Amino acid sequence: MFKSLPNLITLGNLTCGLLAIVEVFKGNPLLAFFLMLIAGVLDFFDGFVARLLGVVGDLGKQLDSLADLVSFGIVPGLIWRHYMLLYGFCPSTGFCINQYVWLAIPLAAAYRLAVFNLSSDQTTTFKGIPTPITGLALASWAWVNESNWVPSWSITGIGIFHNFYVYLYMPILAAYFMISDHPMLSMKFNKTDGHNLKRFVLIGLMVFFTIGLFESYGIILFYFSYILISLITLKNTPQSS
Repeated sequence: MFKSLPNLITLGNLTCGLLAIVEVFKGNPLLAFFLMLIAGVLDFFDGFVARLLGVVGDLGKQLDSLADLVSFGIVPGLIWRHYMLLYGFCPSTGFCINQYVWLAIPLAAAYRLAVFNLSSDQTTTFKGIPTPITGLALASWAWVNESNWVPSWSITGIGIFHNFYVYLYMPILAAYFMISDHPMLSMKFNKTDGHNLKRFVLIGLMVFFTIGLFESYGIILFYFSYILISLITLKNTPQSS
């Protein structure tokens, strides 16, 4: 029974993703985002529990990727599509290329997860940004859109988070960083590598941005901080082919 616990946790992640899809189509993207947050917690603990119980295996790895594709690939893509329709950036009638830009998110997530499953050198660092971090950052737009708080650095009344060009190019940018070979920090603490201080800094930024200062804008700011810190500190890290 205990040996099956990690896979059950992973299935809980997948369940949250499936329920989130339903909520997006019901017009509740914010609830879908909160379900993604629960999925993110479960995604962290399934691997932790598997290592704790000594039952890490190929089945869990494949199941985890399938769950992540749904929860952090398809769901944020659909949330993105929801707001493009809502703001008129993606008309529901007639052909519009904007209507399909959200597909870049789940497609890049699927490719990245497949590459990750076939690699053996992504432990202390990753190649490209992990799917869960990307998905949660993009889906946090739901939190931003449903929040009444607008920071002083917003551009005019609608802010950068309601800007057409941001909606058009952000999925493409996120897809690029997911499938790129740029070295990114793994957020799993490891006694044998020297990146733990950077991980503490990133976690501190996450708490500071989200709880202490920027509230609903915090996750997307953490996302860009994660990219910047990884690119700067891992610039000369050798990458395997």
